[in-house]
Amino acid sequence: MDFDFVRQKVKTQRIIFLSVFFSIYMFEYMVTLTFIDQRNTGVSEYSWQLGLHYINYVLVAAGFVSFALLRKIFKEEKARIRLLVMPNLVYFICVIALYFIQSVIVYSVIAMLAAFSLGVLGGIVYFCMSLALSQTPYIGKVMAVGASAAVLLQYLLQEYLNMMWGIPIVLGLGFSATLWLAVNKPWTWLGEDCLPYDKEFSKSRNDIRKRLLILSLTVVALCIIGTFYDTQMMRLNVQTSYQEFNYYSWPRLFVIAGYVLIGFIGDVKKQKYVPIATLCMAMFAVFNPILFGELEDYHFNMCLYYICLGANIAYFNLMFWNIAQETKQPELWAGMGRVISGLADGTLAAVAIADLPLNVIIGIDILMFIVLVVSLATGGYLLIGHKAEQWGNDLGAAGEPAMSSSERLKLYANHYSLTPRETEVLEMLLTTEDDLQGIADSLYISRRMVQRYVTSIYEKTEAKTRLGLFQRYMNFTID
Repeated sequence: MDFDFVRQKVKTQRIIFLSVFFSIYMFEYMVTLTFIDQRNTGVSEYSWQLGLHYINYVLVAAGFVSFALLRKIFKEEKARIRLLVMPNLVYFICVIALYFIQSVIVYSVIAMLAAFSLGVLGGIVYFCMSLALSQTPYIGKVMAVGASAAVLLQYLLQEYLNMMWGIPIVLGLGFSATLWLAVNKPWTWLGEDCLPYDKEFSKSRNDIRKRLLILSLTVVALCIIGTFYDTQMMRLNVQTSYQEFNYYSWPRLFVIAGYVLIGFIGDVKKQKYVPIATLCMAMFAVFNPILFGELEDYHFNMCLYYICLGANIAYFNLMFWNIAQETKQPELWAGMGRVISGLADGTLAAVAIADLPLNVIIGIDILMFIVLVVSLATGGYLLIGHKAEQWGNDLGAAGEPAMSSSERLKLYANHYSLTPRETEVLEMLLTTEDDLQGIADSLYISRRMVQRYVTSIYEKTEAKTRLGLFQRYMNFTID
């Protein structure tokens, strides 16, 4: 049997599954909130239509957090596997019920429960995407393709096909996908704890906290920059019952440009250029409130808004997905971008920040852009080539690394984002002839745990065998 062929086939199948899995969830996310908003125009009054819209954003964020809490509460594998399926059942029932309910109170309660369960599902999906794709050279493309397909599917169903039949079909596909995960369990961390980051130095932990803080600040700044236009557009949609102004019309397709731009840039040198590209998009977003003063420029303004929106979402997806596995709560941090954006949107709408005078809004936008620049600069995200220059100073006259074997091992591990425990296993694989059981005995861990570490090392370094891993390590050069 050609094991390399089988291995590549499994890898390809997983990439396709993850793309479809993420696409289905993104479709459910967009269509569910859109469906709740549009059908609510025939159920409740104007003020509550706006209120429910932003309450649902907060409830989606609460659902993401709840998934992380449930993972901590239920530590048994069977309970965690059930957690993959149960939220889907609740979500499916709630969405179907929304078709038939006319009572404002009952509709609102069911809609909020649907939004919350949608958030729990989001926690599952983002957790899977983060752990399965983190530090791979195709994470951005999978995210961009999946999200773009969802946008196209939503537009086709809303504009040309029967949404009444389309939504249940996609709900069924989403349930089938999570059921497949529960039955086949392609990744051990679905039911068990993730590969731990043991024996981390305080400096490393502080660096992770700093990165998380910077990412969180940038998401807040991006949300504030976009909230003025978003709020005004939502008001016009509700006032005209989605007739004269439609938030979900053809300009929404331009969100694909934002996804693709950041997604494909994200696969270049481990997201090095993503922050700068996002910063450029934010610069354009600052002009949205200015352009909004001319309603005849409505469609042009929507196109600009959606490009920036797609770029923002792609930014916090990729950045949090890649750092989540380095934290103690990857279940929480994988979806933290959605959590922060949902809470920020709900809070800003509650305080009616969009009612401020235009000159004040522009001032706040500019201030948030400055916060964005300072945050990214503080984190070193704007220093293109800085690391390469620093590494270059460590090269000898002949161009070979003038460093000890332990320093080279550490540099190699950092390059592929290996955990401290994975680095220990890597060292054993490279410097000894011990088999898996021998490595397990030396590190005082189980053979099964060693196998998990080895699999993770192979996936991150794209090695296929132990010999291949050794050859890649010996041929490793610093770009």
